[in-house]
Amino acid sequence: MKKVLFTGVLAFLFLLSAFPQRNTKPIISSLNFSTNNELWESIGNGIINFEADVMYIYGKLYVTSLMPDSANHKIPTLTDAYLYPLFSQFKKNNGEIISGYQGDIFLILNISNQPVQVYKELANEMRPFTEMLTFELGGVKHPGKLRILIKDNNQLETINSIKPSFLGLAGSLADIEKKTDSGKMPLIEVDFTEITSWKGTGNIPFEDFQKFKDVVAKVHAQNKKISFRNCPTYKAVADVILSSKADFVSTQEAIKMAGYFVAPK
Repeated sequence: MKKVLFTGVLAFLFLLSAFPQRNTKPIISSLNFSTNNELWESIGNGIINFEADVMYIYGKLYVTSLMPDSANHKIPTLTDAYLYPLFSQFKKNNGEIISGYQGDIFLILNISNQPVQVYKELANEMRPFTEMLTFELGGVKHPGKLRILIKDNNQLETINSIKPSFLGLAGSLADIEKKTDSGKMPLIEVDFTEITSWKGTGNIPFEDFQKFKDVVAKVHAQNKKISFRNCPTYKAVADVILSSKADFVSTQEAIKMAGYFVAPK
């Protein structure tokens, strides 16, 4: 039985290593993974960008926004759930997380508290995986395949005041007009409801669709990518994302949403 399971896992990992760029979906999974199997499943469905809540607990980073009730909790570490599996892909594909995929893969971290302590531990845990990271420090660029971002500019300023970090920023709608350098802020994340009250059924009002297109165009003009979060999980919404040329939709229902981005046969 164990041999059968092991063979199955090896076959699945082989398929992932050969996973073509054209099958990737414009999705950021914002579901906190409880095992690395969920990351493998996501990649198998074409979802290669991720968002996770992280908390520093007794010397390690865990994937959670809430302090566990017991020391015997089964919450995974960030390394187990995300970093090591991604690095495994990176090594397997000779320096590419997804074979043939151009550009960076995003891992967005939501830090609930202790940002400096979180970053210190993150830097420590990232040491074995440094070659996978994309970052710029002291004017020197390190081209990798994984870009780690946080959303809170105040947290980033606090971290950088102690020591310059490899973190980037995921900006908001208000940040578009600030025109922050794309090297520091490569991604803008906009709440779906900031653009429209449309619920995802029927046709989107034309003026709202035009708002989507205008926002996307502004962000792309700054050489940044854009993601829309809190979107209704419907095929019509996926069509709007594609038609507006947005880069991503951020959702906890990533695998369900991925089914709406399948090209018709």
